[in-house]
Amino acid sequence: MSPPISELNPDYVLAVQYPLESPSSGLPTTQAKKNLTLLVEKLHSNGFSTQIRPGTSTPSTLLVFIKLTSYKYAEEAEKDLIQNYEFGVTAKIETVADHSRIVYRYLTAPESVGGLGVNPGAGPWSFVNSVFPITEAFDNSKTITEHVKTHLSASELTTSNIKDKYGVQVALYFEFLKYYTTWLVFLVVVGITSYLKSGKIFSLSYSFINLVWGVFFIGFWERRQRYLANCWGVQNSHLVDEHNAELAQINKSFESKSSYSHKDNSDAYRFIRQMLFIPVAAIFAAVLVSYQLLCFTIEIFLTDVYDGPGKSFLTLIPTILISVFVPILTIVYNIVSDAAISWENHDSVYSRDRSQLIKTFVLNFLTSYMPLLITSFVYLPYAHLVQPHLGDIKDAISANVAESRFFYKYLIKLKKQEDFKMNQERLNAQFFYFIVTNQVIQLILKYVLPLIITKASKLVKDVLNKGKEEYEIVDNEEEKVFLEDVRHVLDLPVYNVNDDFRSLVVQYGYLVMFGPVWTIAPLICLIFNIIVFKLDTIRLAKGTYFKPPVPSRVDSIHPWNYALFLLTWVGSIVSPLITAFYRHGTKPPKTLGQFAFDKASVNVSSTARLMFILFVSEHGFFILNYFINKFNSFFKSEVEWKNDFVDNDIKLRHDYYSDKVKPHYVPDDHSAWATFSAEESIESASKLPLKKVIHTEASPATTAPSHSGPTPIPETKSEAYSTAAKTNITEVQQRGKNTAKSVAENVTATVSETERVALEKVKDFDDTIIKSKNTLGEEHLATIDNNKHIPVENVTHLSEDAKAAIHSTTSEATKAVDKLSDSVADVEESVGDAVDDVDDADVTVDSTIDSTAESNDYQNFINETKKNVEEKATKKRSLKKLFKNKK
Repeated sequence: MSPPISELNPDYVLAVQYPLESPSSGLPTTQAKKNLTLLVEKLHSNGFSTQIRPGTSTPSTLLVFIKLTSYKYAEEAEKDLIQNYEFGVTAKIETVADHSRIVYRYLTAPESVGGLGVNPGAGPWSFVNSVFPITEAFDNSKTITEHVKTHLSASELTTSNIKDKYGVQVALYFEFLKYYTTWLVFLVVVGITSYLKSGKIFSLSYSFINLVWGVFFIGFWERRQRYLANCWGVQNSHLVDEHNAELAQINKSFESKSSYSHKDNSDAYRFIRQMLFIPVAAIFAAVLVSYQLLCFTIEIFLTDVYDGPGKSFLTLIPTILISVFVPILTIVYNIVSDAAISWENHDSVYSRDRSQLIKTFVLNFLTSYMPLLITSFVYLPYAHLVQPHLGDIKDAISANVAESRFFYKYLIKLKKQEDFKMNQERLNAQFFYFIVTNQVIQLILKYVLPLIITKASKLVKDVLNKGKEEYEIVDNEEEKVFLEDVRHVLDLPVYNVNDDFRSLVVQYGYLVMFGPVWTIAPLICLIFNIIVFKLDTIRLAKGTYFKPPVPSRVDSIHPWNYALFLLTWVGSIVSPLITAFYRHGTKPPKTLGQFAFDKASVNVSSTARLMFILFVSEHGFFILNYFINKFNSFFKSEVEWKNDFVDNDIKLRHDYYSDKVKPHYVPDDHSAWATFSAEESIESASKLPLKKVIHTEASPATTAPSHSGPTPIPETKSEAYSTAAKTNITEVQQRGKNTAKSVAENVTATVSETERVALEKVKDFDDTIIKSKNTLGEEHLATIDNNKHIPVENVTHLSEDAKAAIHSTTSEATKAVDKLSDSVADVEESVGDAVDDVDDADVTVDSTIDSTAESNDYQNFINETKKNVEEKATKKRSLKKLFKNKK
């Protein structure tokens, strides 16, 4: 017996239509069998395993639990990592959300990009109602009361586990909510200070602080989300989704030789189609604004002009009209926008969702802010124009409505002209409604009403379907609770995190555009945001509000960052404008013309000053936003530098081409060089003769002429031989000159040493031998005693024996010097003979070159000539011992 389905840990469950032929037969229709067979075979042939359990009995459905096999998951995970690698996404596949995301993408992606294409309600899978992951939301170990106590009692707004369980997109929502709530603290302090100081009077200083806060918030949130994306390793992940089709095609042939390919012009066509939707959106916007103005007119008539019975109930008519019309218009608009999105032919879910959110935000903006804009720039400036025309209004009703009508007598009951009074607090009251009342209503609709509707619908369904069940559901006792929870989820809506983003962005718009109306509003929003954060975590943990969300990977809150920028830009105009209009309160009408602001609730002391304030506010917004973005681009965290896509891309390209790109030339045969070793090279260098370089001026005969072109090549073999021989003889001559110089230096040293020995024999014990110069400037050795040279003839105190010894030594020194002189003469004569021999060798070589220019044995002759010259040089070196310096 197999274990319970809950213990098998399925990845997803599919709700499949499985109608029966008749309740009595209990057999499925033929088409139902074909559909189920098609689905199961498709799943099993592509790496899935399945288990089927009964779903709902009315209508008849089946629950198909699926599990992707390990080997197939490993293959898909590898593909995912390859795609990440190509676009610089560094996230690892480690969490439950990553596993669920990869399985869902493989299940639902088109077959052209490597998926199965099983999309609920689309194409051949129209019989598949829904698909959702099996998560801890089906864990009934905790009741909803326990969840509320756990999350509401937490002192911090933590998001540590959200990314791992529900994916990056949901985690980014909670991070944005947390970051936005944290930034509200500063605005709360400023708002409370301004409220205590100015009361209900609009504060221009608060207006500008509010705008600066908004600019800094959106700028630093961009930096924060970039940091989070890099910490989570999901930077550039939208590129993977945008180019998924192209990447899949590349990955299919990544081992084969690459060829040139390019994208088509689908992006350009898509952009043109998106631009063509602008007139459609403008038409819907015009219809909505016109209807809002109509309801506004009815409201003003019923509240400020009408003075008949039932006024308190009749004033609710405009609200009812708006509440009924706006949802209908939104449904129609969504149908049209969905058709336009399909026509735009998006190639990724990321691009499709972005286009859809931008389109829907148009109506969101108008429905949220248009009532306040109408009051600020239509009612308060121009409502005073109604008072002089109350009589005309009454006449128009009498002329166009028959007196026989039962409501005629009520319509003509209007206020007297002197009783007409504008509602100066209308803007304050409306803003209070959107900040307080509307948010309370949203909390009830979001967290309380779904629970009530779910229980009520279940009761109604049980009553209506009693006795109409197509078959009886019999569950295994171990699986009964789990399957009941799964069946309960089938009727829940799909979770869309963009709905939560929308409510926060709309709240931000109220603060940044109309914040000066009531400076205590940030405190109210702070309290509501803390409550929303905790209740949203409960909604995710307990699967009683919506189906478990499919994890999605994004790298930003795009396109909501565009909405934040747009609202801040509009706020830079609206906020200072309403502050300048109403910061001094209301004043009595003035006599400067019927349409002048002076007769309205608007108090503008100077039009030029108003234009200056608007100019400074709007341009200040753009300048400050530019510098903040520039600052954020310059300063990056360590993890951002590490994950920098440009640097990584260069490295990836280097690694790729270093492996793939190879030289195409055929290398030459240099095998002979392989026989040489480092030891041989060093040994051969030690055997080379050491030469001293002598710098001489080049004679005209030896100076090579300059050439503007390449060195000329000898035309004949004899010319080549002659050139080589002359070069060798020149080297021999130079070597002989170097040898002669070396011998002369050695002889000079020898003579100096002989002279020193002779002086040592004749000097006294205290004498010192020094170097001196004679009258010709030549160096020689001398003795010194008491700083004087001592001639022997002038010394009278010496004995006769000493004098005889001196004369004897001097005689021997003189003979030695004479002998040295003779030796020097002999050496000079020998050196001259050696030089002559070298010259004779030159002549001999030259003659030999002339006579043997065409001989193949020329090289042997050259070697013999070199040998002779070397012998001459050796002979000259032997003469070194004979040199002595002649005095």
